[in-house]
Amino acid sequence: MNKVVHVNGKALDKAAKVTLIGGDEVMFVSLGTHAYIFQQLLEEKASTPSLCSKCVIQQEQYPVVKDKEIVSSLCKTVGEQSYHPSEENMTFGRHQLLKDDLKKAAISASDISESFDNFPYYLSENTKNVLLSSSYVNLCCKESTKWTKDISSLCKRVLLSGPPGSEIYQELLVKALTKSFGAKLLVIDYSLLSGGQPSKSKESKPYKKGDRVRYIGPIQSSGFMFEGQRAPDYGSQGEVRLTFAENGSSKVGVRFDKQIPGGIDLGGSCELDHGLFCSVDSLCLDGPGWEDRAKHSFDVVFEFASEESQQVPVILFLKDVEKICGNNYTYHGLKNKLESFPAGVFIVGSQIQTDARKDKSNNGSPWLKFSYSQAAILDLAFQDSFGRAGEKNKEALKMSKHITKLFPNKVTIESPEDETELSQWKQLLGRDIEILKAKANFLKIQSFLTRHGMECTDLESVVCVKDRNLTSECVDKIVGYALSYQLKDHPIQTPGKDARVVLSGVSLKYGIDLLESIQSGPKKKSTKKSLKDVVTENEFEKRLLPDVIPPDEIGVTFEDIGALENVKETLQELVMLPLQRPELFSKGQLMKPCKGILLFGPPGTGKTMLAKAVATEAGANFINISMSSIASKWFGEGEKYVKAVFSLASKISPSVIFVDEVDGMLGRRENPGEHEAMRKMKNEFMVNWDGLRTKDKERVLVLAATNRPFDLDEAVVRRLPRRLMVNLPDAPNRKKILSVILAKEDLADDVDLEALANLTDGYSGSDLKNLCITAAHRPIREILEREKKERTLAEAENRPAPPQCCSGDVRSLKFSDFKHAHEQVCASISSDSKNMNELVQWNDLYGEGGSRHKTPLSYFM
Repeated sequence: MNKVVHVNGKALDKAAKVTLIGGDEVMFVSLGTHAYIFQQLLEEKASTPSLCSKCVIQQEQYPVVKDKEIVSSLCKTVGEQSYHPSEENMTFGRHQLLKDDLKKAAISASDISESFDNFPYYLSENTKNVLLSSSYVNLCCKESTKWTKDISSLCKRVLLSGPPGSEIYQELLVKALTKSFGAKLLVIDYSLLSGGQPSKSKESKPYKKGDRVRYIGPIQSSGFMFEGQRAPDYGSQGEVRLTFAENGSSKVGVRFDKQIPGGIDLGGSCELDHGLFCSVDSLCLDGPGWEDRAKHSFDVVFEFASEESQQVPVILFLKDVEKICGNNYTYHGLKNKLESFPAGVFIVGSQIQTDARKDKSNNGSPWLKFSYSQAAILDLAFQDSFGRAGEKNKEALKMSKHITKLFPNKVTIESPEDETELSQWKQLLGRDIEILKAKANFLKIQSFLTRHGMECTDLESVVCVKDRNLTSECVDKIVGYALSYQLKDHPIQTPGKDARVVLSGVSLKYGIDLLESIQSGPKKKSTKKSLKDVVTENEFEKRLLPDVIPPDEIGVTFEDIGALENVKETLQELVMLPLQRPELFSKGQLMKPCKGILLFGPPGTGKTMLAKAVATEAGANFINISMSSIASKWFGEGEKYVKAVFSLASKISPSVIFVDEVDGMLGRRENPGEHEAMRKMKNEFMVNWDGLRTKDKERVLVLAATNRPFDLDEAVVRRLPRRLMVNLPDAPNRKKILSVILAKEDLADDVDLEALANLTDGYSGSDLKNLCITAAHRPIREILEREKKERTLAEAENRPAPPQCCSGDVRSLKFSDFKHAHEQVCASISSDSKNMNELVQWNDLYGEGGSRHKTPLSYFM
């Protein structure tokens, strides 16, 4: 099993080496998860166990990975009571600093330029009106709130839910709402709720052994709880027994006065069921005024908003509500505070729809299923291979319930219905996604430099990585490459104790470019991988997904197909143009893209190659459907596979569903020997293809090919409005086909393609290729015969065998080679055959450009 060892929440690769320091958390994952807190052995206390705590977590019940990197700054702001006699004054000072920062961050309506009249994005009237009606009662009719407090649609806590990439959109929408009511806006980030304090107050010392503390609970999720273990009650008193001074981010061991269910003995430092390792942000020093010291940042926000609401309406905009609803303590604490806000305070929570929390209001739009939000990125970053799908689903369901209770009034951002407006809207949200990624990457690199005693003066102008989210490993590599590059030209002579390395923008740019060049190789092959990331709704879509061929893997273009110019032009107009330029077909009702095209004709004329070239040129995903991919021995599963074909094609659109030899799958239904299951599959195929719930503007095309169009069911022919006959090529077209086939061959001067084209009357494109292959073998056979004669002569004369010939000894192809091959390879179909006559007749009746003339029956037979 890969990556079974985790240190401080980070999975280690096989054979990786890590130096442990006291307080590091080590987990071993096999059948269960064994968690340890590492403690360095001291010489004078050799009997002290080095592993001071151990507990086992069942794999299917508790997640392994914890976010150990997000450590609250409270561990640096909490002081030591014995060394700080004026703790109450320091607490008051910190809260006052935060309140001053909130006053500066509050935005008045007069300072907001955005409004509903000049909103820069598409804004649905429904979204705007619902938001205005929900906020009007709470901001303008304070005296009426006592009658509306139990009406969820008028609740003062609103959840604003939007598609991925709508973070900036939502903030501008709330600003426009603030402007319309003349209110004051306060944007609250998750970092403020996680215990963050003003930078001026981050100079206190950590806890020391013997400190008396009280348990106040973490403001953010602290990871897993051990089996049978429960957190202490709020305000529980205890004493710090184990600390790790050299590890500022570690937990501390606390011996609580009262027993704790599932408690431990801290490696013999206290009685059993009294000890617990606690994160520093879940504790505060005991003593007079401990309630004030336990006060989190949101308490200050509550006080500030309550005071401001006496003068002017206040709108609180809470970002990333998913992060603050992850654990029960945070949820209950925040819920009590939000419910206590006075009238005149309107709270808007921001939610980004993700795969695990698909919104029912998105009308099944597959585009909303692709998430780029920070919450989704964290989910992907902490996925492991230990079978925790059930646990993740439970946590997602629990979080969804918390969000619903916290924000009972939900307002969903509606997307445009018009195809052109929807395309423009997606482009704007895509641009915002890039802006958010660039900002997040900038902050990651800046934080990494600060932690390691480095800085970059022109960091903002250099860091503009917006096409991906940099992981911690990527940031480490960028800075490492940049530092090495700079030290080559500017080595540090005698660095001082507090000296900081100043990286130049050129060096940092070198590190970014080097990382991108390293990752560019695998990125070229990532199209297939990105298809595997498509969210499938059921097992049938999942089984069909590996059969999808991305356009860059098909490898056939129109240049590879000689002749058929008329067919190519028609396909360009009917298939490629609607897929590449959908905005041109959004006007009116008659410009809807074609839903089906039939390519019919004799065998070997290039119908399958045309389908592949269409998918390549149009940049569409190619789904090749055959009976083996949709048939099943289980009753009813065949219809489900057929439905999955179209639902999957809709998700990965633009896409081409190619059905080769379509007469075998969708033939006439009046065949008396046909099985009932086959008839049901045909019906299901046609219902999903062009039925009651089919979307007219969906960029999904069914491209069918057959040699026997006259065997197709009439309903199938109706769903294939454009029927193109790919006939046997004439002499000029045969010349074009031969020029494409022989483009990379070494030809002698006597080879006349026009004469060869006239010689091959009735040949299909496939026949011409077989003819050329046979001709190309003739020079090789001559070499083999010559080598055989030379070996025989050498043996007769008792000489060593001559060396074998190489590719350079193969002569050019002569016209005589093709004439000789013509005697061996003949046409595979006769132009006077019964099948050809039926094809011509069917083309006259139903095909593109047919005469539509039906010959009347004669009185004389």
